[in-house]
Amino acid sequence: MIRILAVLACLLTVCITASSAFIRHARNGVGCEGWPDCHHAAGAAAASAAGSAGADAAGGAVAGTPEATRAAAPTAEGLPGVRLARSLHRVSATLVGVLVLLVVVFGWSSMGAPGRVAASVALVDTVFLAWLGRYTPHDLPLVTLGNVAGGLLLAAALAWVAAARGGRRAGAASRTSGQARIALLALALLGLLAWGGTMIGARHAIDACGTPLCTGARFDAAAMNPLRATVAVDAAAARGMHLGHRLAGLAFAALVALLALGLRAARPAFAALLATLALAQILLGAGTALGVQALTTATLHNALAALLAAMLAALAGGTTASMPAVRSGA
Repeated sequence: MIRILAVLACLLTVCITASSAFIRHARNGVGCEGWPDCHHAAGAAAASAAGSAGADAAGGAVAGTPEATRAAAPTAEGLPGVRLARSLHRVSATLVGVLVLLVVVFGWSSMGAPGRVAASVALVDTVFLAWLGRYTPHDLPLVTLGNVAGGLLLAAALAWVAAARGGRRAGAASRTSGQARIALLALALLGLLAWGGTMIGARHAIDACGTPLCTGARFDAAAMNPLRATVAVDAAAARGMHLGHRLAGLAFAALVALLALGLRAARPAFAALLATLALAQILLGAGTALGVQALTTATLHNALAALLAAMLAALAGGTTASMPAVRSGA
């Protein structure tokens, strides 16, 4: 029963990630009418409004506060699906909070040490995301990054709990410690990719590089600083962000391919799904950069990242299935 609750909470977390991404990208003008010029215009207007709010505190909004950011951001409420996404986000977040609490309270005594750590991470992360929601949206990319990374971490923690509770029935015997280490490394790299992708969106650079090699790219550390307010960067720095993101993406794809090859004999369905999701991530990223249904592809890009985080964590977390406490409580 606890495993079912953890799986359900994990799936709802993917829904939260997708709805949050849809709202965020719609607010930032991704996929707007007249793409990509409208996207840059929206970014310039938001930056100008944020600066005006900081210069005129008497107007009731101080730069850096959620109120100033909401005033500066282009309105997205009138766009199709945004209100539905908000409702889905709120309902899913509430249900996840309840489910995580149930998993911790009723599953704690039968969990092994790794499962308890994962459950604790899920509980703390849920509280953190609820608190961070008070400051979202915000003109600091750090807030957005906290939401994105927090969502991936929550999906991973819940999948870890579910896999550990699954015992050998989940196929833990086919996993090796080597595969677990590769899965954890891939998870860490996925977090790095989330950072890069978030900063590309924050700098209004989604369309900056429509070619594979991003010629003329220049790496700019300041562009990747999440403590720097949401502002656009020059074209060379924007292409450098894309190039770094793509190189990290290729490394991530190589790790996933290695895992899929190692699992293809013992767990062919899992291996095929893992490889398919990784390939889909590459295609969705390319589609977003090219502006092909950018809002849809960007949203799905975030959702699949959460699914990949969950699958990688499930693979690593399954190594705890040999613990007696976990088997007896499954």
